[in-house]
Amino acid sequence: MKKLILFSFVLCSHFIINGQCVDAGNQWAKSWTSCQTSSNPNPVRGNSHWILYEFVDFHYIDSSHIWNSNRSNESGDGIKEIIVDYSLDGETWTELGSFTIPKATESDDYQGVVGPNFGSQFINKILVTVISTHAEGGCATIGEMLFAVDASKCHGEIDACGVCNGPGAGLWFVDNDGDGKGSNSQSVVSCEQPFGCVDNNNDICDSGELGWIEIFPIFENSCNGCHIEESAGGLNLGSYDNFILGGLNCGSNIATGNTLVSVITIDQYEGCAAPITFPAMNSRTSAPLGAVELDMLQRWINGGAPELCTGFCPENDDVDITFSDGTIAYRQTNNEIRSSALIESSTMVTFDAGQQVSLDTGFSILQGGQFIAKIDGCE
Repeated sequence: MKKLILFSFVLCSHFIINGQCVDAGNQWAKSWTSCQTSSNPNPVRGNSHWILYEFVDFHYIDSSHIWNSNRSNESGDGIKEIIVDYSLDGETWTELGSFTIPKATESDDYQGVVGPNFGSQFINKILVTVISTHAEGGCATIGEMLFAVDASKCHGEIDACGVCNGPGAGLWFVDNDGDGKGSNSQSVVSCEQPFGCVDNNNDICDSGELGWIEIFPIFENSCNGCHIEESAGGLNLGSYDNFILGGLNCGSNIATGNTLVSVITIDQYEGCAAPITFPAMNSRTSAPLGAVELDMLQRWINGGAPELCTGFCPENDDVDITFSDGTIAYRQTNNEIRSSALIESSTMVTFDAGQQVSLDTGFSILQGGQFIAKIDGCE
């Protein structure tokens, strides 16, 4: 792999290009022109016509290409015999050699010529000293010069990931439940981010359990406070304590069965001893809960609706949903998980049951999907 550095001499920069500079035009760009000799940066070259290329970064320079002076009736000022030196510090110079550059054709389709090959030397400065021009006149001119960088070379150490002076392999944390937060006990060292891993270990409960800290965000954007009126049961889901109270009519029943999901989703629901004579809350909110969120909410209820995720563990779980591409999911029970789920490609699904994992008719995994069955359970 190569990178190219092109100098077309639009300006003379003391930081990039140094030499005797005259702003004369070429057919496609400006040219470097020197009509008066001066002290050469390499003392052994004396007073001469010269141009110094200084790269902002150090590079392994490979090949080069030169466009000689191509202006009409001025190609004779183009360089002919040159000496090329290179250096790392501008004090110690190494001679690459002497080279003869053909005269330009003065045509519109002039393609330039192959220049000196530096053999992938590590270089910061390149000095071109003009010995003669094609017309042997008083001025010397170059149109453009291009240098190829050998990016395959490394000045330093190649790390474990094959990167020159790179940071090495990164530490990634396993995200079992797919919430973007990684485990503080499971990690992987890898050059690339593995599927199912993230760059943080911020999950206090990453084995699939649920708690108020996991459930509250879905209330906050949709259900929170929507049914605080007395006739609707007086639900206020703004805190875990309010949730446990269950409103004016629901009481602790709100934390059992499917009462809460029903209150949210069923039109004119009568499960809290007072009819809700409106369309379901989930139809009226600006951010209705989707199937995945409702499923999470019901699983949390089934697992005891604990405040802390460490208290969550349903006895059994029937999983019959589709885990779509890119999903990471972890299901855990105290006893059994039964499933007829479809696991699509690029998906990682883990079933962790205390006693038994049963895969029923219809359970399938598409190519590229990952499925793990464990008998550990909540303990």
